Amino acid sequence: MNKESNYSETLKDKFGWEEYTVFSIVLVLSTGIGLFYGVYKRKEQSKDEYLMGSRQMSAVPVALSLMSSFISAIAMLGNPMEVYLYGTQYLTVIISFIPMTFVLIYVYANVYFKMQLTSSYEYLEIRFNSAVRYLVSIINILYLIMYCSLVVYGPSLALNQVTGFDINLSVAIIFAVCIFYASIGGFRAVLMTDALQAIIMIGSMLAINIKGFSDEGFQSIWEKLEETRRIEFFRFDTDPRTRHTVWSIVFGGFFMYLNFFAGTQANIQRYSSMPDLKTVRKAILINYVALTVMMTCVVMSGLIILGKYFHCDPYSAKLIESSDQTIPFLVMDILGDYPGLSGVFVAGITCASLSTVSSGLNSLAAIITEDYVRKFKPDISDAVLLNVSRIVSIVSGILSFGFVFIAMNMGNIYPVAISIGGMVMGPTTGLFTLGIIFPFANSWGAFLGVVSSFMFTGLLTIGSSIAGMNKLLPDQSLSVSTENCSAYLSGIDLENIKHVNHSYAPGFDWKERHENDSPYIKLVSTSYLLFHGIGVLGSVFFGLFFSLTIKLSNLDRDKPVKKECLNEYFLTLWKWVAPNQIANLVEEKDTLKNGVSDETNKTHGL
Repeated sequence: MNKESNYSETLKDKFGWEEYTVFSIVLVLSTGIGLFYGVYKRKEQSKDEYLMGSRQMSAVPVALSLMSSFISAIAMLGNPMEVYLYGTQYLTVIISFIPMTFVLIYVYANVYFKMQLTSSYEYLEIRFNSAVRYLVSIINILYLIMYCSLVVYGPSLALNQVTGFDINLSVAIIFAVCIFYASIGGFRAVLMTDALQAIIMIGSMLAINIKGFSDEGFQSIWEKLEETRRIEFFRFDTDPRTRHTVWSIVFGGFFMYLNFFAGTQANIQRYSSMPDLKTVRKAILINYVALTVMMTCVVMSGLIILGKYFHCDPYSAKLIESSDQTIPFLVMDILGDYPGLSGVFVAGITCASLSTVSSGLNSLAAIITEDYVRKFKPDISDAVLLNVSRIVSIVSGILSFGFVFIAMNMGNIYPVAISIGGMVMGPTTGLFTLGIIFPFANSWGAFLGVVSSFMFTGLLTIGSSIAGMNKLLPDQSLSVSTENCSAYLSGIDLENIKHVNHSYAPGFDWKERHENDSPYIKLVSTSYLLFHGIGVLGSVFFGLFFSLTIKLSNLDRDKPVKKECLNEYFLTLWKWVAPNQIANLVEEKDTLKNGVSDETNKTHGL
């Protein structure tokens, strides 16, 4: 931006002491919870308490933690833009929560709870072998460190450009507070701050929706949606390049959310932190309600953007430097005259970052201490392991902070974060799915399968990023306008403004413009929403293919599968389909001891 408009400067000036007070209160409360559990409750802390909350957590805080750690600040900034720029089809993502919740409860959660593992990747060694465990563990450690940097940098940049809040200070404060309360207070502190932050996040988005729809009127917004051809809920286009269709939104959304809730250390850890399976299922159902409310508010705010800036798109008018800054710009525009309210939104964005990062740091502590420290030094005492966990949490936070400087060069953060998540979480969830559902999947088949899926999704992700940087991907955005920006543009050289109107949108004829693309460009132009599903199905398909190949080659040396590693409903189905084969593949003896497998007990010295 060559020169800021007087209007932009006016909005920044509205971020005063009241907003800073609200922001500070959130940080003080988060820090206070960490102090409470890290200092006041210090005598009660053991390794199990620090990493798992003594496995006695109740449903409500776990449910709110599940929601808040998933709805990152990136999602709060990026999801509204998907509706504003690409239409209402994205609103149907909420439908995917229903089958995801059902599958999570009846396919994955019961197995995870039954295993009672601290590190989710321990399951992979019990079900397959140590090579599978450490391959996936290392990749996910690197992903978590990088992802935490993305979810802090993106929002900090957006808030800096719109509110004037210093980006370096914002990043430093968020990481400092997270490192402090995650390392001092442990899992229980993370969970309780997550619950508080979830309430603030929902409140901030409700404030935007109530004020936005009150100002613009739903009928007026709907008419503008019709005029710009944005209303679409049943687009069944089978072209995988189409950004938003029923397939990419509902089915792609299903796998995207499933990957997070069924394939990540943070959430598998949460299922094992509760006292019984009934509480686990209750938490998942409450999470469904909270997630639906929050995501509805987030995506509906995209409609408010269209209503407010129908004749003056802030990005095209150079009022902001990237589309990720549109929501903060909107907040300052419609809430800036109400002292403290825009501070609530900044607090909500900050909470989203705090929740995701603190969960990531706690997960990294659990993975590294269980998969590496305890594995290779099984006689280490709980007291020493507790201190090691704290050190791991601190060091992981510092490393993630360092990755912020790489994130600065990644452009639009939301699609990047989703794509990288698909590259890592998709194959990982597919591997868990392979182990839980298919008793005839063997260890080296699983290893080769997940490697193949990592490679294929990596090709898609990296290829898509490179093609995007070279402007080779289809631009499917719908029309925006700068026809009436006079109220916003005082102080800006109008010759530098991109003059656009609603008569044309790239999304109207993108297929015609890209029909001669090479097969490679068409492949990497696949909708980023499908990357997660491709990763899951890739691990399952390749895993089964290689397992069958190894079996037919008489190279399978696996012992019978422990039945607690399998989903009981699918195991019953397989026994009905192929009873003789399953009898040879599955060890019927119950190898659980006090909720933990014998092999796990042996590893833990129990």
